[in-house]
Amino acid sequence: MKQENDINSEMGKLVEASWNPFDPDFLINPYPQYELLRDQDPVHRTAFGNLVVTRFDDVFEVLRNPNTSVDRDNTAEGMDRPEHIKKLQDASMDRPPSILMLDPPEHTRLRKLVQRTFTPRGIEKMRHLTTEIVEDLLDQLAEKREIDLIKDFSFVVPFVVIHSMLGLPDADMLDVREWSQTLVQTLEPNISPEQVDAAIWGGTQLNEYLTEALAWKRNQPGDDLLSDLIAVEEGGEGLTEPELLSMISLLFVAGHETTVNLIGNGTHSLLNSPEQFNLVLNDPSVDSTIADELLRFDSPVQNSGRLLLEDMELSGVHVKAGELVLTALGSANRDPRFWGDSAHVLDVKRQDAPRHVSFGSGVHYCLGAALAKMEGEIAVTKLIRRFPEISITSEPTYNSRIILRGREEFPVDLGSPK
Repeated sequence: MKQENDINSEMGKLVEASWNPFDPDFLINPYPQYELLRDQDPVHRTAFGNLVVTRFDDVFEVLRNPNTSVDRDNTAEGMDRPEHIKKLQDASMDRPPSILMLDPPEHTRLRKLVQRTFTPRGIEKMRHLTTEIVEDLLDQLAEKREIDLIKDFSFVVPFVVIHSMLGLPDADMLDVREWSQTLVQTLEPNISPEQVDAAIWGGTQLNEYLTEALAWKRNQPGDDLLSDLIAVEEGGEGLTEPELLSMISLLFVAGHETTVNLIGNGTHSLLNSPEQFNLVLNDPSVDSTIADELLRFDSPVQNSGRLLLEDMELSGVHVKAGELVLTALGSANRDPRFWGDSAHVLDVKRQDAPRHVSFGSGVHYCLGAALAKMEGEIAVTKLIRRFPEISITSEPTYNSRIILRGREEFPVDLGSPK
């Protein structure tokens, strides 16, 4: 009995230490540790004080529960924040919070206004433009052969698509790209003081640029997303200028980075699965399912936090109101209790792949989901069919992000184009 207790104790220590997003091994491959947590400690108290849930049913229930909050004032209440975090929050006090950090009814009002411009039908109109952008970029890359897939392809495609959708001048693209990239780390809990300073500078520059762009579009509206957002209204009420600025900045930051990870993570997964790679190469019928399966298999967004406003029962554990619960989206997407025995297998023909939670669920389901899936499908399938000999020249490195986890450098040899 003592030996059994010792074994259980050691297993408990292993599980307790297994959710550590600052561990380099965890950042590279969190899935073995997710499996331990799902099996042994599905409602896990982390060393940072919050809870993390890893089973699909628990993640789904928290995301769908209307009695939860994402409001930054609620989720930060009682937390001891470092000085550089306070500095970042002070710098953003004169701007409305992102829709990502709003609860109903304010969230409902904004979403109702914006979602008219993000319908699947509206996004599908962008398919031709996205295809042109991808094919033009692949033409340019054919001359290089050896590239960094992230810097030269995965990063470029969604940025050019968003920039073009908004109807912004091509000449400004490099500046907007630089400014928006300083803001990406503001979505992460492990932002450094240096990154805070860069984000404050970049946010100021982007804000000034977009303010001028809004004035220009008001005088010269076009057939573009920025003009549509300016014109949208419901019951005589539209988006205020600060709300417009916040929404467009979000497109360039969270909307862009999610798709970068989808393309990079997805291509890496396919290159490590020759059978699935060949299916994508030779079977166009996978185009309708590939984006959702790549999102499920290696989620570009690994987790999402909620503050409970009421008690909940999760995997038999009573969780009290006031707890900050992190939903491990990447873990839920590979939970055999939901997906069956093939949960850990990449299957680009998987018919139930759209049930993944990579874009969340409930009232905060990602507005840009249809756009990201369309971009990911076109980018990955066009890349593989244009360069069927593509191969990894050295294993990719990973960014240090806890939420928007993805490859940072991904050297590949494109081989001969088809």
